[in-house]
Amino acid sequence: MRAQVQHGFGGGDDVVAFEVVPDPVPADGEVVIEVRACALNRLDLLQRTAPIVRGFALPHIAGMDVAGVVIDRGSLPGGVGPALGDHVIVDPVSTCGVCDRCTTGLAPYCENLRTVGSTRPGGFAERVAAPADRVYPVPAGMSFVEASTLPVAAMTAYQALASVHHAGGDTVLVNGAGAGVSCALLVLLQSRGSTVVTTARGLAKAAKAAAVGYDHVIDLTTEDVVARVHDITAGRGVDLVIDHVGPALFRQSIQSLRIGGTMVFCGTTTGVDVTMSLPEVYHWNRSLVGSGGYQQADFPLMLDAMAAAGRPPVIDSVWPFGELEAAQARFADGDFFGKIVIQFGTRVRGVGCRARP
Repeated sequence: MRAQVQHGFGGGDDVVAFEVVPDPVPADGEVVIEVRACALNRLDLLQRTAPIVRGFALPHIAGMDVAGVVIDRGSLPGGVGPALGDHVIVDPVSTCGVCDRCTTGLAPYCENLRTVGSTRPGGFAERVAAPADRVYPVPAGMSFVEASTLPVAAMTAYQALASVHHAGGDTVLVNGAGAGVSCALLVLLQSRGSTVVTTARGLAKAAKAAAVGYDHVIDLTTEDVVARVHDITAGRGVDLVIDHVGPALFRQSIQSLRIGGTMVFCGTTTGVDVTMSLPEVYHWNRSLVGSGGYQQADFPLMLDAMAAAGRPPVIDSVWPFGELEAAQARFADGDFFGKIVIQFGTRVRGVGCRARP
């Protein structure tokens, strides 16, 4: 099969190349999937700089967001698992089930956790092997391209809301309008009756944010985040902030909260270290919550929630497998809005946001 294989570090395109490699053979408990679509994520490119995830090894095939068709099966316990020909989506994370963390309710922090596209071969290949118990049916009415946008971004979004038992009907600030996580949050939040405020940099991205359905858009190049939030909320502040951006907007996000509001943070796009004023949190009874790993049972709940929302995911562009490097360059330069997806078996790419129906 053809695959994009990484053989070194350095961060550039020179550390990866298209190659013909052996087809995966399913081990016991695994299935092999013919990849029909695979979306891009930041980790795909970060792993080119250094082995930042424990267990990462070279040579490596990236690609965490896999959707496709089951074409082979290993020995499955009790014969239970997806059937040949099933259209499936892969939960990229798998755990050992036997370590102390797995047996004490801390499976998301398994000592032997593995991830498709990070510590297992991923979906930038024509076929991929995955644990059968981490493979789920593509939601009804959803294409392979649409399904591939969900595993990382929508699961991150779903878990961020679950970490604070979010019920809806509130006003929420979501930073970084064009990111996959933000676009998934938009779908989930509005399906729960929440009003969604977002931030975007520049007129073009602000216009796209409005086009896909954000209720209020703050242009970071011309507007002050805190002042604009207070205008929108009549001086009260938002009930909740979901932030995956990190240092660039961390303090403004705290200042945008109402008295007793909560901020969930789940990413580090602009760095890992922040400066904050402690009284701005404790004096106003605000809460900061970190959202990390998820339980296996949460993944199908996320799929159900995204399907029930009844609207397509926001997709920036769809590229044929042969143009993967060009798609990755688009991702790296940051000039995208929504998920970038690789579709297998196509020769012509399509670019454009999937707008709110």
